[in-house]
Amino acid sequence: MKIRQRISEMATDVSRWPNSILSVFFPFSLKGLRSRIRVLSSKYWSGQPAYENTLVDYDTARQLYRNDGPNNLGTGFCKPIVDLQVEFIGLPKATVEDEDIDDRLNTCLHDYWGDTLQQMLRDSIRDSKVIMRITQPSGNDPLMTAEEREHCQIECIVPERVMIFRDLQNKNVIQSATISHTILMVEEDGDISAGVMPKEVEHEIIEEITRSSYRYFDVTESEEITEWARDNTWGFVPLLEVWHDFDASLNGGQSDLESVMPFVKAFHDVLEQSLQAHKYHSTPKVVFSINEIGQFLKNNFPEVFDSATGQIDPQAQISWTGKEAVFLQADESLEFLEAKSVLGDSQSLLNFLFQCICVASETPPWAFMKVDVASANQAQNAQTVPFTKKIMRKRKMFEKPISDLLKMYLAIIGLKPVRPSISWEAVQPQDEVLTMTAFQQLVMGLEVAAQRGIISDTTYREMLRVFIPVMKNPTEEAADAKENVQPAIAAGAQNVPASQNGKGNSENVPVTAGPQGRNE
Repeated sequence: MKIRQRISEMATDVSRWPNSILSVFFPFSLKGLRSRIRVLSSKYWSGQPAYENTLVDYDTARQLYRNDGPNNLGTGFCKPIVDLQVEFIGLPKATVEDEDIDDRLNTCLHDYWGDTLQQMLRDSIRDSKVIMRITQPSGNDPLMTAEEREHCQIECIVPERVMIFRDLQNKNVIQSATISHTILMVEEDGDISAGVMPKEVEHEIIEEITRSSYRYFDVTESEEITEWARDNTWGFVPLLEVWHDFDASLNGGQSDLESVMPFVKAFHDVLEQSLQAHKYHSTPKVVFSINEIGQFLKNNFPEVFDSATGQIDPQAQISWTGKEAVFLQADESLEFLEAKSVLGDSQSLLNFLFQCICVASETPPWAFMKVDVASANQAQNAQTVPFTKKIMRKRKMFEKPISDLLKMYLAIIGLKPVRPSISWEAVQPQDEVLTMTAFQQLVMGLEVAAQRGIISDTTYREMLRVFIPVMKNPTEEAADAKENVQPAIAAGAQNVPASQNGKGNSENVPVTAGPQGRNE
């Protein structure tokens, strides 16, 4: 028997199994988005987490995001929860402490891969997982420039179409992978002069990628496409599994829509019930207290009587259109019966569920709609703080996948695949001001400590690297800084020429040396 992958990665989709069968094999409750299960023979052993190897129902997650499908949730909360994170996470900067390579890496991230990286963030946050593939376009495209080909391309592939087989001894190494493609192929050539269009048929193509070759099999025709086969000169499978919020107890990722889905469904149920109740009380009913119906009709609706017989026409209809006055006898009455509105109580419940959605998703209310906040500055809003922390956590989560893509890129262009360092901008512009203020205070404190001989210049630079990620190690930074720091002019320097506006010439003003001005 040939073992191709770890048993925990073998998957069988049982999302379509009846509930009676599921209850036998899986006695735990399957609610929310986690309804697709990976069946394992080891599941019969005890001591394992109940939800281990379960999968997110990708179709349901995407329907929630698009606000369509059979659920018809009509609330629109899920899309802002995902999209707002993508906007605030942004795109990082990478460095390997080499100017030329750094320029190539950041050009890839921002100019060539930016849109696809945002798709990667969106799909993984929504679906818990996405497959990334890096390719180098062929040179037969007349519109492809050499620079575009050099910077490669990345694409997102839905996880349902990919099977990945890893090394048994090292799970980070992908031995092979298969990808299912749906391709339109021309079965019969048409005759344009006769007005006959070519006949196209969908074909399911299975692509097998190994560390040495690419092979293709046409499932529709049950034959291998040998003319498409080629060697894999890179020596690795150019695919990457990007998990969102990986959990060891699940042996997989989590969707950000899982925790919020119960509250979204509850919000929808209350909203739907309120709309149904609104139909009843929005149109009032008329209640008559009439002694003689015939006289009432003669006074108000004489058109219902037959002019020939003087009797009420059975086919006649009464219309209230344009009726502004109704004539009644002295002891008769008319009133409108209107159902009591339940919108007041529903509004309180909807507001409560809305707050639950904000708490569960760690998303501030202003992401969904314009609401009043206690402070004019949203940065001081207590509900913005957990959202900021969430973005910082997500950035750290995606650093490794992004750096892995860059390592693949370096290997493809023939450079050493070193892991670059990833840095991000401030989550909010006002955070940048606070960061710079803290940096200024830190520099002032370090300067005093260094001048008094409390800390060394090496410690000085190590502390600064927290705020300046692009700084090199202290030894290299000290060597480079010697070329930039100007020696301080001795105290009491004379003959400083004055500028025309009465101020000192900026080119001759004494410059105070920084940490490099002291003896190393």
